[in-house]
Amino acid sequence: MTKAVDFSAASKRHYRDAELLLTNNRIPNAGHLFGFAAECGIKALLVSHGLRVDSTTGDIKEEKEKNKPYKYKTHINVLINNVKAFKDSRMYSQYVEMMPNLMAFSNWNTNHRYYDESSIPASHNNWREAAREVMQMLDKAKSDGVIA
Repeated sequence: MTKAVDFSAASKRHYRDAELLLTNNRIPNAGHLFGFAAECGIKALLVSHGLRVDSTTGDIKEEKEKNKPYKYKTHINVLINNVKAFKDSRMYSQYVEMMPNLMAFSNWNTNHRYYDESSIPASHNNWREAAREVMQMLDKAKSDGVIA
C-alpha cells in the first residue's frame, strides 16, 4: 500500500496537470496548479531534511511561535520567504540553489481561485518557470537518493 501523503508525487501530478491546462489555454488554473506543484515539491525537500509531518494527513507538525505565522505550514507565496532559512547544510542548500526563481510566486495566492480571470496576475510564465525548476530539483534529489 502506498503512503497517503507523498509531496513529491503530488508535486509532479500538479505540474503535469498545469501543463495540460496551459496547452488547452486554461491559463489561470494552470498558474494556480504551478503554485501547488512548487509548494508540494518544496515540502518534499523540507520533509527529506527533517521537517516533521503526520504521515496520514500530511499536516506539517510545526510549533507556531506566539503572534507569528507558520513558516512551513503554509502556501507557496509565504513558504518562499522561509525555505532558505530551514536548514544550514550544504546538501540542502545545493537543492535550494537549483530554484533561483521561487520569488516569482510572491504574487501567487490561493485566493485566486475565487477571482475573475481578469483579476489574476498575468504571471503564469514566471510561475511555470519557477515550478519547472522545482521539478528539476526533485529529479536531482531523487537521483541522489535524498527523496524517495
